[in-house]
Amino acid sequence: MNRMTTNILNSCDSNSSYNLITSNDKFCNWFYDEKTCWPIAKANTNVSQPCPKEQGFDKMKMAYKYCTEDGSWENVTNLFGSTDYSSCYTPELTEMLEKLGSDYDTKRKLNIAINTGVIEVVGCLVSIVSLIISLCIFIRHKGLLEQRFKIHMNLFVALSLQMFIKLILNIDKLDLFKTKKYRSNVTCLVDCNNQIRLVKDDDNWFFGIMYTPIICEGSQVILEWSKTASFMWMYNEGVYLYRIIKSRVLRINSINFRMYLFGWGLPALMTSVWLLVTMVYYKKSSSVCWWGYSLLPFFWILEGPRMIIIIVNFIILIIVLRELLKKIKSKLSPSNELDIIRKVSKAAIALVPLLGITNFILVILPEPHSKSPELFAFWSYSAHILHSFQGLMVSILYCFMNKEIKKSFDKRMMLQKSRRNFEMEMT
Repeated sequence: MNRMTTNILNSCDSNSSYNLITSNDKFCNWFYDEKTCWPIAKANTNVSQPCPKEQGFDKMKMAYKYCTEDGSWENVTNLFGSTDYSSCYTPELTEMLEKLGSDYDTKRKLNIAINTGVIEVVGCLVSIVSLIISLCIFIRHKGLLEQRFKIHMNLFVALSLQMFIKLILNIDKLDLFKTKKYRSNVTCLVDCNNQIRLVKDDDNWFFGIMYTPIICEGSQVILEWSKTASFMWMYNEGVYLYRIIKSRVLRINSINFRMYLFGWGLPALMTSVWLLVTMVYYKKSSSVCWWGYSLLPFFWILEGPRMIIIIVNFIILIIVLRELLKKIKSKLSPSNELDIIRKVSKAAIALVPLLGITNFILVILPEPHSKSPELFAFWSYSAHILHSFQGLMVSILYCFMNKEIKKSFDKRMMLQKSRRNFEMEMT
């Protein structure tokens, strides 16, 4: 017997469950598989433990591990280590693993997802900084606050909130991946009744937001609300462009209350309906932080309208470009075809991120879980780069490179220079 186990047995009384194991019996020693502590067990027995607190696991279910006849734990090689946790899987995780394919392909796709998370952190951080600077510029130049810039500001606020929550959640996920390696250094404390508890190094053990009830679910709700609000304000941008094209007027200054209601109120209503349905569903399950909620059918309460908005805005983009093409052709001769193409292409590049067409891959195209790791990598990198850097793109195109803002800035600088010159002359 193991010296530690022998010492425990000697210190326990005759009523202890340890005395069911004699010195002649073969047994499996306590074991930690980086998720669960398994107690000492007689050879040729099946031991059960509550499922660990992991994403995609149902804590109300039981996990099982077999102690073989020769007194060693059965070693199962799978995605989650040396224990078969398939009895713990939620339906969403089971469906996901079936799509991902073999363990080899699944591990490759998980590594791609981790790399994508790093890219998203950088993209969200850059977008947040650029959006906040843009909002400060809009507020500073109050003369610019016509309807067009007010719509831009509301879109920038919604995108900033979305990117901020996404940044926090992605950092949290990456910290969990990073700190899980420390779990191999922990031990299990066994008492005389063969009850086990985990002994861990508190400095290296990190659960984070993903394992904090209410805070995690609350973060997901705010994320989905801000994401839906972003799409609604992209729709408002499209409607504003369409009104300008149809009215032939370059500025429409009357801001409509319905636009605010549609941009902030409707997303709140949709998110509330989705929240109630999701809470009812997960009340029957003990899944950590509503893991896999985006795979459920009623997520279409949010995803459906987002998809419709992208399609509508794409149609508006085609209409705007067609009208712009007519206008340019009327001013330029057919021999200047290259100039026409260049101007229309420039307009398209400017409008695509503003109208949310950059989200086409992420929302319209289904995530290719069942495809090859190479195809999954192409989809994952392209979709998340376009999405996470959207804030930077709209900031550059509609603030930093905006001619009206440049004129307003130059005017302000000239006024300050004139004021300084006047003060110098007076002194």
